[in-house]
Amino acid sequence: MRVKKRATRVLVVDDNSNGADAFAAFLSSGQAKVLAVYGGAAAIAAACVWKPDVVLLDISMPEIDGFYVAKALRGNARTSTAIIVALTAHDESFVKQNANKEDFDAYCQKGLMLESLTSLLGSLTGTSGNALSAAS
Repeated sequence: MRVKKRATRVLVVDDNSNGADAFAAFLSSGQAKVLAVYGGAAAIAAACVWKPDVVLLDISMPEIDGFYVAKALRGNARTSTAIIVALTAHDESFVKQNANKEDFDAYCQKGLMLESLTSLLGSLTGTSGNALSAAS
C-alpha cells in the first residue's frame, strides 16, 4: 500500500493583503497547502493552530513586526520547527542586524522572480519546486 505524503503547509504573512493573497495564489497552484494571514497577531494565532511547515514572513508590519513573530514561533513547541523565511523589501543585512541567527532559516527579497522563491522553498523543504508551484 502506498502512503500519501502530506502536502507542504505554507503560511504567508503580510500586512498587505493583496501581496499575501498573490503569493498564496501562486503557491496554491501547485501541491502546497497555503494559508494567508494579514498581520503579526494573526500569524501567531494561525501558526499555533494550523502548524505550518514553512512561514513566509514579512518584516515591516504595524503593531507586531516579523522579528517578534519569528521569536514567538521559535519559542512555541507547536511551531518551533517551522521553516521561517524572511520575505521582505528590506535588504538581507537589515534582517541579519535585527534578528537572532536562529529566528530565520532563509531570506528572500520581495520583488524577486517567483521561480526563485519556489526554488528556495524546494531546497528548504526537500521537495522540487514543482511540488510547491505548478508555475515553476
